[in-house]
Amino acid sequence: MASNLQMLKQVRAVTSLIAQTTDNAGHKSLLSVADIYLNNLLLQQAPQFYLDLVAQGRALVEEGVSLAVKSGAKLTLPSEPAALHPDSRMEAIDAHIEALFDRMVAIIGLLDESRSAQEKDFLVRVSRWESRFYKHSTEDASTSAPVKAMEIFQEAVQAYLEKKFPQWKDVKVNKLVVLEGGISKKTILFETHDSVNGAQSLVIRAEQPCNLLNYDGSRVALEFYSIKAMHQAGMPVAEPLWVEEDASHLGNCFLVSRKAEGKPIGGNFGPYEPLTPGQLESYLLNFFKLHSIRLDPADPVVQKSHLKVWSRFRTTTEADHFFVTETLPQLISRGQVRTTPQIARAMKWLEKNVPVNDEPPVIIHIDYAFNNMIFDGDRMTALLDWETTRLGDPANDFIWTQINLGLYSMEEFRQKYFDGTGRYVSDYRIAYAQITKCMINLIAGWTGAQFIDSDDSAPLHMGVMAYKFMPMLCPDIDGLIAAAEAAKGK
Repeated sequence: MASNLQMLKQVRAVTSLIAQTTDNAGHKSLLSVADIYLNNLLLQQAPQFYLDLVAQGRALVEEGVSLAVKSGAKLTLPSEPAALHPDSRMEAIDAHIEALFDRMVAIIGLLDESRSAQEKDFLVRVSRWESRFYKHSTEDASTSAPVKAMEIFQEAVQAYLEKKFPQWKDVKVNKLVVLEGGISKKTILFETHDSVNGAQSLVIRAEQPCNLLNYDGSRVALEFYSIKAMHQAGMPVAEPLWVEEDASHLGNCFLVSRKAEGKPIGGNFGPYEPLTPGQLESYLLNFFKLHSIRLDPADPVVQKSHLKVWSRFRTTTEADHFFVTETLPQLISRGQVRTTPQIARAMKWLEKNVPVNDEPPVIIHIDYAFNNMIFDGDRMTALLDWETTRLGDPANDFIWTQINLGLYSMEEFRQKYFDGTGRYVSDYRIAYAQITKCMINLIAGWTGAQFIDSDDSAPLHMGVMAYKFMPMLCPDIDGLIAAAEAAKGK
């Protein structure tokens, strides 16, 4: 997992960002105190300074003992703690520094700086040694540029649009808002006005420096055409307008879409308030509609999207076998994830136990949940975040959607699905999908921890997946495999 050093740097970055944006004087004062504590904790993660300080202190003690003995004093010094080594904890180093203080105090009591220049010089050097200890806490522990959220400024967006669309005379950008919380992508809302289009409400979806799950669709150049394919098929999506693959304009590649009317009505763990009958109907009907879409592999839009590789599979078995034998290993490799015993076991089990099903695969969103939906009244106006979309067994969409909706048991949800699509999904396929979902979460968590530990530009919210969601969602791989084997036995 991520080192203490990297996690502390991330926490310090959070407090720094909040301090830069808050107007509350009391909060600023508290955050400045927190920064002092965090800076000192970061300094302690590099113990070599303190090890050198202890070594220099010992040399001074030896010199002081010699001077005291030379003056005829009888000297009894406090005992010294056990020897230090480069991996010593800060508590052990502190004990050594405190012991050096005690020994030096005993020596100083026997010396007289007015007696000789040698004793005075020694006492001056002891004082300087102690001052080094104090001054170190004021040094900036940052070993690199402060971690910052990706910033796209209003002026930069306006300059880009003026260059991209010279025919848009007198273009003006206003009300630019960078939404917080993006992990895989950064979302920026903004409005424009020009002589050709009038007023427009637009959205930028930009790549992040690091990606929690390195799907092919994580590249906006591919995701853009997947969204376009869904728009053609009549799914409620934010209308895609163009994709920009030149990262030099705003610092990252991005796509631009129209802003969908409405607002979010829920998050990762369900709706904020009880759903209206119309909202529930829209939620379910669009879920069924998504799974009824059949892509044309020859469609030029599909050919340019990340769905191209999936469009060739004719059965859910083929698609799921490809996912567990090709896609999951790619995610592990791209995220530089260490193979753990659970990952090794689950990967082997998944490969050997792919459900046999001759039905055609459906387009699965993987995160069909309220955190990725915009509603205008009773109507879903946009389903967002298509980078993890692929073709496969509809059971893979059941897992999170049934939990996120929170109204039905899995059996009730399966019956709703059968009534809406005519497709039956077996217990075993659902149980198998549970293990697949667990593996995705496990890989995402390890990828997040890896990026936090190795890349100072990692989005701050990666820690949420690594240290909150992964422990919540991934500890029962044994139980999931046992449940799947029992279901398969039926």
